[in-house]
Amino acid sequence: MQEHPFFFNVYALKASALSMTPAGGAIAWTRSQHAAPDDLDLHISGTHLIDPKASPTGGAIVLACAVTLPTSNGSVRLASRDPRVAPHIRYNFFEQENDLDRMVEAVELSRKIGRSAPFADLIDHEMTPGSQVLEGQVLRQNIVANVAGYQHPTSSVPMGADGDKTAVVNGWGAVRGIAALRVVDASIIPDIPSVATNLTTIMLAERISAHLMN
Repeated sequence: MQEHPFFFNVYALKASALSMTPAGGAIAWTRSQHAAPDDLDLHISGTHLIDPKASPTGGAIVLACAVTLPTSNGSVRLASRDPRVAPHIRYNFFEQENDLDRMVEAVELSRKIGRSAPFADLIDHEMTPGSQVLEGQVLRQNIVANVAGYQHPTSSVPMGADGDKTAVVNGWGAVRGIAALRVVDASIIPDIPSVATNLTTIMLAERISAHLMN
């Protein structure tokens, strides 16, 4: 299983900026210093994914950081034959040190944005990681302790060619070794895409359904 690691760099808004009418937001994709040519492996999004009551000023904004092309692999394992029992899910973020290096780079960039006008003009103070968490090993430890999933899990039953021993389904979602069973969701994507997975999954479903109707 793969998933985009997600870290909330949270800022308390000034009283003058609490109304946010109309609300504004943005997403920026960029390349880390480790990125392959033409890859956009980091993104930072300005959003209100936080309860304003969590802020001492009554309002907050998040610069949410993600590694959009992670190489670490997690896992999903059944806990029981009973389908009502939740499975064991292990995200295993930062199994690959390079994923953590890139997340640190994203957070450092988001904090630079947080210190820059016009964004900084709206901010009372940084809530997380907070002014006491500066950089280096302390920042790395804070990221590891507070990382979240972007709710973009993929690749637990990846598609692949007939000779691919890691493939669970073929290119049309048919499960190998089981007749008349297909999987058509984000789990069949072989490698996690660098974007939110909803449109990719819709594309897969439409293409596979069209194939079945022909």
